[in-house]
Amino acid sequence: MKKNCLLVLMTLSFQCVFSQVGINTPNPQGILHIDGQKDNPVSGSTFTPAQQSNDILVNSTGKIGVGTLVPVTKIDARNSGNGAIGFGASSLTASAADEGAVRYNSGVEYSNGNEWLPLLTAQPTNNKVIVIAAKTNNNVKLATPSIPTITAGLQNRASNYLVDWSKTFESNSGTNFNAATGIFTAPRNGIYVASFTTDLAPLAINYTTDPLNPIQIEAIWQLYDNTTGLAVTNIVNTVKCVNTMSSNSVGNIDAGSNCTASFYMTAGQRLMPYIWFNLNNSIVANFSLNNTGGYNNLTIAEQ
Repeated sequence: MKKNCLLVLMTLSFQCVFSQVGINTPNPQGILHIDGQKDNPVSGSTFTPAQQSNDILVNSTGKIGVGTLVPVTKIDARNSGNGAIGFGASSLTASAADEGAVRYNSGVEYSNGNEWLPLLTAQPTNNKVIVIAAKTNNNVKLATPSIPTITAGLQNRASNYLVDWSKTFESNSGTNFNAATGIFTAPRNGIYVASFTTDLAPLAINYTTDPLNPIQIEAIWQLYDNTTGLAVTNIVNTVKCVNTMSSNSVGNIDAGSNCTASFYMTAGQRLMPYIWFNLNNSIVANFSLNNTGGYNNLTIAEQ
């Protein structure tokens, strides 16, 4: 009887001692706790980040902490030290590895259950260019962007190249958009989405109908090559957005337009906005933008 009781006590003691296993530590905090540097306290539950950083722990819910004693996910390597996780190559097919598997194969790939797909983890060397600008004056270049700036206002039935912007933001180098000339120069090959909005000050639209010159206001993006020229021969592409207007108005109304377009630009190509309108019989430069409501804006974003 005494021998049987002793055997039971020894068995219970063995199970109690080994309910938590500590390697290099007498103070395990989970089912299995490995102290790599043997630098943990011998008692208590307070561990410094440095002490945790070399530990591996498996808790009672099956979560694994690498460098942390409080894993939140199935495998948690977040800590104050080196939390990087390395993935190796795998010869398994995507279906054999099953959905959700991750491997490294000249880049990180994941399995969707049918094929290995690349994770787009690479970041561009340069930040994407974003330009935001506003126009609060009536300065334009008429006919071509190479002539002197006109300050008397915009002209009916003429190409009004929008210059003298006020740049409110530009990322990256901050030098791709020339606010004075209104010209954006692409720093590298890529897709650029460009948008601008204009609004003329309230005016009476009064025009004798001419089928060859409809009543309208056009917002236009002009793309030039990567030389220094701004002549017709330098134009690569033109995108026009048109708003038609009523032929006559009893009172003053706003005539506005906007244009948003995507361009594939090679490094050095240039982009410039202008507007053309036909709202009355006048051909003099005496029209004004609506400069008080924040209606005249420009945005260019590299994709």
